[in-house]
Amino acid sequence: MIVALVIVASVAAILLAINLAKPTLNQISVANAKLDDAGYLNGTKLFLVSAKTMYGTHDGQACFIIDATVRNDYSAQEPPPMNNFGGNSTGTAYFGLTGKLYDETGQIASSDVTSPGSAPLGVPEIGLDSGQTYKMEIDLATSSHDVDNYSISLIDIAGYPIP
Repeated sequence: MIVALVIVASVAAILLAINLAKPTLNQISVANAKLDDAGYLNGTKLFLVSAKTMYGTHDGQACFIIDATVRNDYSAQEPPPMNNFGGNSTGTAYFGLTGKLYDETGQIASSDVTSPGSAPLGVPEIGLDSGQTYKMEIDLATSSHDVDNYSISLIDIAGYPIP
């Protein structure tokens, strides 16, 4: 009986030490997010207000979930890219976001299962008026629980709904 208790205690101590060595979700960083020094995504006027992470499920699939809040800092004076379309003078921006996961050796296999999205983005399209914020959930299906950092990637941006 005592031998069994010693073995259980030893195993518990080893598992605790391993678990403490892993970063907690609060320590996981957005190190690869392609933010400029001011916090904007990919040199745009889309500001990453906050990002929180957790493990969970989406339609029964194990996921790493990023809750991101983004603000549109475009305006009528500085509109988003129009790509030869002259219809937006309000600063409204349309875009898609996704994410990538990384561990200590590089990128972790994952797929964005947030929703089917629409062509050509493949992820949900977000439309924000100038100054408006939006909180979205990015669900990345993965079996890994070794995420060290992640990136939030801009799929496309335009001053009009992306066809």
